[in-house]
Amino acid sequence: MDAAVNHATKSTGDADSWHLALAAAGTRMDIGPVPEHLLSGSCETAGLIRRSALSWLNGRLDVALRVAAEAMDVECDKGHEFCGLAGYWCVALLTKAREFDAGWRTLHSLRAGPADSPRVGATSQVIGGELLFAMGRVEDGLAEVRAGLELAERYGVRSLLPTGYVVMALSALRRADMRTCLQFLDKLTGEALLGYFGQAAGAWVSALAAEARGGVASAAGLVAGIITNPLVLRQLLVSEPAAVSWLVRVCGKLGAVDLAEEAVRAAAITAADHPRIGVIRASASHAAGLLAGDLDMVGVAANLYPDQWCVASAQEDLADMLAKRHGERENAIRLFDSALASYTAVGATRDVSRVVNKLRDFGVRRGAIRAVERDGLLPFGLTNTEFAVAELVSQGHTNNEVGRQLFISRHTVAFHLKKVYQKMSVTSRVELAASWKTLAPQPSDFPERDPQDA
Repeated sequence: MDAAVNHATKSTGDADSWHLALAAAGTRMDIGPVPEHLLSGSCETAGLIRRSALSWLNGRLDVALRVAAEAMDVECDKGHEFCGLAGYWCVALLTKAREFDAGWRTLHSLRAGPADSPRVGATSQVIGGELLFAMGRVEDGLAEVRAGLELAERYGVRSLLPTGYVVMALSALRRADMRTCLQFLDKLTGEALLGYFGQAAGAWVSALAAEARGGVASAAGLVAGIITNPLVLRQLLVSEPAAVSWLVRVCGKLGAVDLAEEAVRAAAITAADHPRIGVIRASASHAAGLLAGDLDMVGVAANLYPDQWCVASAQEDLADMLAKRHGERENAIRLFDSALASYTAVGATRDVSRVVNKLRDFGVRRGAIRAVERDGLLPFGLTNTEFAVAELVSQGHTNNEVGRQLFISRHTVAFHLKKVYQKMSVTSRVELAASWKTLAPQPSDFPERDPQDA
């Protein structure tokens, strides 16, 4: 750990206590009592931020929140710029706890003061955007994260980048915009190789993308790696409430009952450690209910979740369970409709498409759902669905793979692909791919960093 601390100090400067704590903690699989020399720091505020970050990394969000609040109340006597960011670290933790009202109040009070530097401005926008995204104010959140990342990349504030990249990748995946999702996953990989990475959230989003692109078998290695790595799993359980139910769902499809049981067991322990944080109890109940086939436990989760996307996920799982029971057709449809409304409200068009197809299996049609949203006019007069099909086919995906990602049949993919060929005046996948590289709109990127800022 000392080697990691020394390296982080050289890389970021002693004032960047938040990143220093993350780098040090990331070198150990099991964080025991934190060495005092890591906590003392160069001032009391820095020591408290380190203690808070290390507690979060070890799966104790409650302790991390308490210590972060203490850090906000202690005035730094060394004039460190980073210590002035303690409040934003507290907002980040409140977002993980889905304590939206407290997070918003804290953010509002912090923004009442001046943004004295690019670091402060970037932090305010990335952390504030992450909060808005979790609250369901998706477009506002993405706009803030995008602006914050632009500042962070321009001025080399690298400890912020993974947080922003995870939000951007996850939002793109939920919109079935795989090109943008993979763009940000590539950026995350680069940060991981350089050591600027908290591991868990990025690993989970990477697994989500792998499953979306190639099915559950493609995500099997990452899923096993997440569940069997105690540090990563503990981080994930106190950071991403949607993660553990997804892990259990995928393990069920893979027939990996032992891994599902381990994930549920870890979630139960985490929930017992956090009796006052409802979202952690909800995610544990959700996962346990899926594994046991217990409607009541999944129902408890749906009622406890403060996160609208998570509510929709639990409602969809409840509907899936009811759909297998005799005489529950109307209740299943009602829950699918509720999930559909919530997914639509947060712009999760990929999830919307999946639920629409499930309703169609019941003979219920809810109208055409656009699989991917794009601003402005699409090329060649393509519809949103045609655009999504063309983009995936141009990347080399088969009709079956495209259908799996967009939750439509391969026959429907073939129908849309024929329309694409007609509108673009091409006759083959090879011609489509060649045309797409030069003519399709590219996802917005951020300015390149000056190498001296890296």
